Amino acid sequence: MTEHVKTADQGVNRQMVELLQGAWRARAVHVAAELGLPDLLAQGERTVADLAGLTGTHAPTLGRLLRALSTFGVFRRLPDGQTYAQTPLSAVLVAEPANPESTDARFMAANWHWAAWGDLLHTVRTGESSFEKANGTSFWELTKSDPDAKQRFNAAMSAVSEAESAGIARAYGFPAGAHVVDVAGGLGSLLAAVLTEHPTVRGTLLERPEIVPLAEELLAKAGVDGRYETIAGDFFEDVPAGADVYTIKRALHDWDDDTIVRILARTARSMRPGVPLLIMESMVDETSDQEALFRGLLLTVLVGGQDRPESDYRELAGRAGLTVRRSIPVGGDLRILETVRA
Repeated sequence: MTEHVKTADQGVNRQMVELLQGAWRARAVHVAAELGLPDLLAQGERTVADLAGLTGTHAPTLGRLLRALSTFGVFRRLPDGQTYAQTPLSAVLVAEPANPESTDARFMAANWHWAAWGDLLHTVRTGESSFEKANGTSFWELTKSDPDAKQRFNAAMSAVSEAESAGIARAYGFPAGAHVVDVAGGLGSLLAAVLTEHPTVRGTLLERPEIVPLAEELLAKAGVDGRYETIAGDFFEDVPAGADVYTIKRALHDWDDDTIVRILARTARSMRPGVPLLIMESMVDETSDQEALFRGLLLTVLVGGQDRPESDYRELAGRAGLTVRRSIPVGGDLRILETVRA
């Protein structure tokens, strides 16, 4: 009976082998991106020897990496067996600031990222981030103290955030002349998009001191001079009062339920009655796709966070003294919950 099942299910067996070996393929792609191979081949065909010289790698091993990658469409091996060319798939990894696939690949290529995923069992057993156990420091501490980790993280977040921020700015009708406070505003992409889409709106960005200079750089390039200010601060302690709209995007999912309630309640204390706080998060449901579900796991692995269903955010908002007026879809799992003080 066992032999029959094995014979009948060879397709299933092959599928499982491919899943088990998926980490090898992913790591090979990450290393190719880390070495800048897509960028070099964007300039034209090159031999393995040329690429090894340009990247400071061991030519025979680099050749084996390239050949393996070519079997699933990342690079094209030419008939001489020693020359490689770009493909549509490898071209996706060419390093560009606004290219989320390229910045994702470099973020995922970091050894600290792989170490954390390597201890996924700890996360599943405990519900805690495996990052600190695997790396000896928390993810947030690493991105503060290690310039390379900080750059990889900021680049990955910026590429994704810029695209979705434009969608948010179009999806919500920010009132003319309104003052918007973006709580935990990150690198400033949301505020820049809102000010660009709504030319009479003014904005204030609240972020940690080490992030504010990066946000100021992005806002300065956005062409919204004279309509924004930045505040270096802590959203647990001091949220500016008196604004017409408050926003918080993809910051709550990093925290546990009680901490989220604390963040929302602190923001609510700065809000006048009727002033909205827009909660912007991926809100998982039965239709969430594979990528969304695995990115939710990534949150837990890195920082102990998680994506939640809309019903959970509604319940947490209620605990913080807020009520949800409406839910606005932006795209994919991303939604805006418009809340006001109860």
